[in-house]
Amino acid sequence: MKIAFLQNIDGIAGSEKYFLALIPALIKKGVTVEMITVIKKSNREKAQPFLDLLQQQNIPFKSIYVANYASPSIPFKLNRYLKKNNFSILHTHLIYADVWAGLLKFINHKIKIISTKHGYHEDTYVKYCTNPAAIPKNLYYYLFKFSHKKMDASYACSAGLKDFYTKANLIKPGEMDVILHGFNYPAIVMDDLVKYRFSELQIIITGRLIPRKGHHFLLEVMPRLIHDFPHLKLVILGTGPLAATLKEQVKQLNIQEHILFLGFQQNVNQFLKASDLMAVTSYSEGLPLVIFEAFNAKTPVVTFNAIGCNELVKHETTGLIATAFELDSLYENMKKLLTDAPLRKKISENAYQALNNDFSLERMRDETIAYYQKVLTT
Repeated sequence: MKIAFLQNIDGIAGSEKYFLALIPALIKKGVTVEMITVIKKSNREKAQPFLDLLQQQNIPFKSIYVANYASPSIPFKLNRYLKKNNFSILHTHLIYADVWAGLLKFINHKIKIISTKHGYHEDTYVKYCTNPAAIPKNLYYYLFKFSHKKMDASYACSAGLKDFYTKANLIKPGEMDVILHGFNYPAIVMDDLVKYRFSELQIIITGRLIPRKGHHFLLEVMPRLIHDFPHLKLVILGTGPLAATLKEQVKQLNIQEHILFLGFQQNVNQFLKASDLMAVTSYSEGLPLVIFEAFNAKTPVVTFNAIGCNELVKHETTGLIATAFELDSLYENMKKLLTDAPLRKKISENAYQALNNDFSLERMRDETIAYYQKVLTT
């Protein structure tokens, strides 16, 4: 069995972390795997950190550099490389790779293609996550449908995402499978608590500063929480286009002394371990890795009843779930955890156990191999 993973690379985000976990696990199990990266020439610098990580983990990879992702040469270059190296399956990730693979089927109908679905168009996903039937029938929509029809098989990384596609009429009921992500996280050994903890009570939120992450919801409830817990601090990790907007919101709410924008940090786990509560206020996710990271740090999570998030967090067992996008519900659930230290401990222990029992890398690896075998025999 010889598998080629395919994706365009513009940096390191959720799907790239997925590759760095799954591919070595597949290789150790005897599967031959190679990563094919398609990179815009203008994005060489952004892509290089991911290529460095592939090299560090001894993951074989092939990079194809192009002027833009619409280049008609890409399917032909892929076809030549796949044929020359006798790959059994092309495993695609994200819309560009799906479209290239769909076009590839016209010139090589024998190649088996599997697609993993990690999400949908960012802005559309935010706007229509609660009403997928109303998504616009635009170019992205039709490219998704075109590429999906060309695949031999597809699976989503969460049941909620599959449900979104079904309700949006992107796929037919029962037409897509689900393989949940799984990771093995090392135990976190604290460096120096003083470096990462800034108050008696500390909330943390991590991730890119983009609309889908819903940081503004959390900021809106902070004045009430600060009134209840005067020493409370919020640590915000991450960078992104909304940084200036969010800082202006903090200023308007007059809570500057309680909010720390710390930008991109390598040692996120240390900040998580040093915090009392993690907020995940996303409109929707595929399957949010930040929740796995919080589980591993034994930091309790409060999240919305949103796609992806509600598959990982079980209310009052492995976290608390607020009514989707309702500020009062978010406030009440956060206040509940901040008030009750024994509850925080109970939930964090339950979450840590769930992480290791239900979301292991071995489970994801074995389900992926079984999926490959199923596709090759049908």
